[in-house]
Amino acid sequence: MKLILLCLLCFTIIISCGPSEKDNDYFDSITDEVSLLRKENPKQIKKLYERELKKYKQSEKKIFLLSSKYVEMSLSADERLKQIPLVYELLRLNNNKYEYITIIGNYNLASQFELSSPDWSLKCIDKAIEYSEKTEKKYFLPHLYHFKGRLLYNKNDYKNALDYFNKALHSYDPQKDILYVSSMYNNIGMCYDKMKNLDKAISETYKAIDILEKNRNPNNGELIFINYMKGGLAEYFLQARDYQKAEDLLATKLNFSLHNNNYRMALYAAKKLIDLYKNILHEPEKTGKIIQSLEPIETNLKKPADRIELYELTQEYYSQKNDIENFKRISKKLVEANKERNNLIEKELKINFDIADNYIIKNINTENSYHKRNNMLLLFSVVLLCFIFLIITTNLIRSRKKREELVKKEKVISANQHKILEQDIELQKEKIRNLHLNLNLKTETERAFLENLKKIKKAKNTDTEEVLKDLQFKINNLIMIDRKSNDLINESSLENKLFMERLSEKFPLLTSQELKLCVYFKLNLAAKEISLLENFTVGSIRVYKTKVKFKLGLDRENDLSEFLNKF
Repeated sequence: MKLILLCLLCFTIIISCGPSEKDNDYFDSITDEVSLLRKENPKQIKKLYERELKKYKQSEKKIFLLSSKYVEMSLSADERLKQIPLVYELLRLNNNKYEYITIIGNYNLASQFELSSPDWSLKCIDKAIEYSEKTEKKYFLPHLYHFKGRLLYNKNDYKNALDYFNKALHSYDPQKDILYVSSMYNNIGMCYDKMKNLDKAISETYKAIDILEKNRNPNNGELIFINYMKGGLAEYFLQARDYQKAEDLLATKLNFSLHNNNYRMALYAAKKLIDLYKNILHEPEKTGKIIQSLEPIETNLKKPADRIELYELTQEYYSQKNDIENFKRISKKLVEANKERNNLIEKELKINFDIADNYIIKNINTENSYHKRNNMLLLFSVVLLCFIFLIITTNLIRSRKKREELVKKEKVISANQHKILEQDIELQKEKIRNLHLNLNLKTETERAFLENLKKIKKAKNTDTEEVLKDLQFKINNLIMIDRKSNDLINESSLENKLFMERLSEKFPLLTSQELKLCVYFKLNLAAKEISLLENFTVGSIRVYKTKVKFKLGLDRENDLSEFLNKF
């Protein structure tokens, strides 16, 4: 009997020493406080940290040490390189005692390593899910399902990703978590897209948008997400070859992003829209306005990777426009952005190595019972990080070589295009010179013809047959000159017609006569030369030239011929 009572007493002591749901609720209340302060007054988070640290110093209870460390993480929420060591330290101190800390710590690590080490991220999220499912309140469980679905999606495991997105969908509260519910429908649509069920992908995405728009006024965050989903919907319509809907959705997303200062979203919407105009609709002239709209966002793109995307877009545009000066300017910025990204990657890898080493060493010193496990973890971490470093370094080298080759090819293409343009201009000039020569020859022949007629009129004794032969010879000369001139004119007529059509589309205010004269202005002919060709006075040609420059929006100092040669 005494033995039974002793066992019951020991069991009671063990239970009382273990963590309770109340302790987990305490950490959950800290999360609520931090979330509220982050929205309303981020500076007050430091006071919350000092409050929890003071509680620990007064009571020396581990729960307050952990709560202070937990709040400290929030002080560097946007600084990944500071955040990771704090999370590892929090998990080491907790040692799986409080489920809430184990859940939130592993969830945080999964987020940090999602891109750099997805396999490690998956292990962390699995551990967080395991502990959350054991708790009564299932802390963060819908978000954890959502996150695991995202990791599986990125690993191309779309069937299992779909299962976890559905789990998350049915775990969220449809009344309180409207944005998350909408997000799950969107994610489900993405899975169906990858599983080649395009109709289902489109219907699920429309369902996601309707949830946020129907019978309510979406807030700014919801509007951002709606336009993000419209970008995804545009991708589906591109696959369905409904290019008009795709264009409308991408244009809507771009305009919203620019006006709402969502610069990164604007950049990637612009990239998709430019690709549509260039490779599918074959309307590259529409890209100019998009490139101009992106110019102000450069300074607001903080990540080097985003700036690289912007510079690559603009570099390609200026290359196609043969704008050498802007091409060089953007190329320099692209090189600098690549250097900055490479430096960040190297710095991050170094810190990751240090974090892994420090975390493992602390565990070895404080937990002898886990000595072997920690040594294996150290080895695994080092090998994993070395492997990651090797992959990143290899990719960087390949990427750098590809960019260098691309720049060389673009330079060769640009030089060839320049040579072709110069040869074309010389050919046109040669045609004009031949035309002028024929015109002068025709004028001289006509003048001689008139002189002969005058002589015949004055002369009394004239050999009629001889005169007729001479006149016939001169008429034949005139016909031959006209034939040569017509050959030159017909050769350029199609080219000139296409030029006038392009110019008319861009500047609809130009009259047909002004468009015709623009052909001569493009060739940089003098007013006197044009007057001979078009039977206008020199003064009239100059007046037309002034009108054309005004309609084209050019100043007096702008070269009209240079401007027209761009079309």
